[in-house]
Amino acid sequence: MIGLPCRHRSGLAALVILTGQLAASAAPASGPGSVHRTGPFAQRWELAQAEDEHAAHHPAAAASSGDAAGMASGRPAPGMMSGMDGMMGRPRKEFYPALMDMPTLSAEQRSKLEAQARERISAEADRLASAEMDLRHALAVDDIVAAGQASRRLRESLNQVQSGVVALHSLHAGEPPQQIAQAWLKSQMNLLPQRSAINADDGGQEISWFHVSTMALLVLFSLALLAIYVARMRRANALVDRLTRVAAAPVAVAPVPSGTAVRSPEEKAAITPAQPAGPDTARVVAGRSWKGKLRICAIYPETPNVKTFRLQAPGGGAIPFAFLPGQFLTYAIEIDGKIVRRSYTIASSAAQTAYVETTIKREDGGLLSDYMHGHLKEGDLVEVAGPSGAFTFTGAEADSVVLIGGGVGSTPLMAAIRYLSDIAWPGQIYLVYGAQTTEQFIFRDELEYLQRRMNNLHVAATMMRAAGTSWMGREGQITAEFLTEAVPDLAKRRIHLCGPPGMMAALRKTLAGLGVPDEQIKTEAFGPARGAVPPPGKDAAAAPTRRSEAGARATPAVGPATATIRFAKSGKVAALPPDKSVLEVAEDAGVSIDYSCRVGVCGVCKTHLLQGNVTMEVQDALTDDDKANGLILACQARSVGDLVVEA
Repeated sequence: MIGLPCRHRSGLAALVILTGQLAASAAPASGPGSVHRTGPFAQRWELAQAEDEHAAHHPAAAASSGDAAGMASGRPAPGMMSGMDGMMGRPRKEFYPALMDMPTLSAEQRSKLEAQARERISAEADRLASAEMDLRHALAVDDIVAAGQASRRLRESLNQVQSGVVALHSLHAGEPPQQIAQAWLKSQMNLLPQRSAINADDGGQEISWFHVSTMALLVLFSLALLAIYVARMRRANALVDRLTRVAAAPVAVAPVPSGTAVRSPEEKAAITPAQPAGPDTARVVAGRSWKGKLRICAIYPETPNVKTFRLQAPGGGAIPFAFLPGQFLTYAIEIDGKIVRRSYTIASSAAQTAYVETTIKREDGGLLSDYMHGHLKEGDLVEVAGPSGAFTFTGAEADSVVLIGGGVGSTPLMAAIRYLSDIAWPGQIYLVYGAQTTEQFIFRDELEYLQRRMNNLHVAATMMRAAGTSWMGREGQITAEFLTEAVPDLAKRRIHLCGPPGMMAALRKTLAGLGVPDEQIKTEAFGPARGAVPPPGKDAAAAPTRRSEAGARATPAVGPATATIRFAKSGKVAALPPDKSVLEVAEDAGVSIDYSCRVGVCGVCKTHLLQGNVTMEVQDALTDDDKANGLILACQARSVGDLVVEA
């Protein structure tokens, strides 16, 4: 018995407890408070009772005998069903031989056994649901260790449910105690029902048709497994050969000048050759970047100037990368012979792997957004790169979250809400949203639907203009009063703030006035940030280089260009207006500088500044080493003085 697997030992433990229960039913009463037993069975019973008295001095060892005694006294023994799970030792020798001598169970005893079996099934079903939720959450965040633990809990709870169902089936069929015990044991040991063997004249045992058919099925199953293994090995070898050929192929790269800093992971991902999405393409784990083509499978209008573009892998199946709620993708589309790149936040749930969605507003003068709204259609292939960005929330960062957004800045906040709904996150979610009009209230219908389904989702919205509409909510901007009414204990909660730079700067000042620590506020700007430039005659190095915390930065009056920029590698010189970034001037001059997000967070446009001084409103993508080595973000760098950059 010592060598049996845990599951088999659990089944034998179940027999021990059930034997004790059945033994109690076999004891006729001869008088009040006394039980009279005779014969060999009585001797075994008395021996068991003596051991139970000894076990009373050892509580840990008396758990199983307590169950049997409880049934003998006619009352349900506490922990009887749990004893079936916890006992891992050998069955009691005094009880097991008595199984064949047990009389029929009474109706009351059957009823008690059925009630306890149902109680166990219900409890284990709850544990199954809890383990399933943990498994989904672990898979969504790529936590393999937690996924393994959740799967083991699922398997153990399912085994317990199965044993309870087998017991109920035997009780409902009216089977005698011996058959109930045998069925329970077989369910724990995964034994198939055995047919009676046909005895030969010489007393030997013939092989039944059941054994023949079972062996034939096992042989066929083994052959099928072997064929599958051979096919998988051939496919794996073909994939390795193909990858080897791709790795051996020469890749043309531009020479790197001496002194150039090592590229960041985002930059390396941006120059990695695109891998086609298909059935053989491995799905990139969260935190790793991918580049390739996806197919537009659906386009949904959200408001008159906002559309959602749903993308899927061209060959079907899961999308070829994983992402976190709040990250963005970068589109690269050829327009009038030039590749235009723009970044848009992923709005779909990170738990959804069949597709990915970006919700895009058609901006006035927006080159790519205007093209996507007017030209792209279902079935088109588009090139994307990503995911990128650190403006994420998965539920593990805090036990509650406040999401504040304006206009299309609600897309990363909606991605978080959808994901938290999918994983049944128990924390409190507060969405505070502002829009110009009710017509521009993005995701309004879906938010109303989610509020009815999620008891932990609270939505507070305000419209700048609501005259002539059926809007019954708040009007005006998001104020301190509105925030305190919408979110209790605001200063104690984690806050994610997303919207136009001016709105965010004003709200950060408001939140600081309400006592919210700065480290609890996470932000992401929507739309290109407009940084200030030093006025003529002032030292550019003394100008502020980070986003203002006190409010929106005023843009100085822009006059004609008073400076020039020289691109050292390409040998080109161009006028440098004070309202244009180095990247914008490079694009006009035909100088190639890689870029992705254009808002200073991805770091793809890092460029060496060889001469001059610049200001950058956002420089989150620059490390201290980058700054020491003279690197700037071309999408953010502006100046009123002459510049020389390495491009």
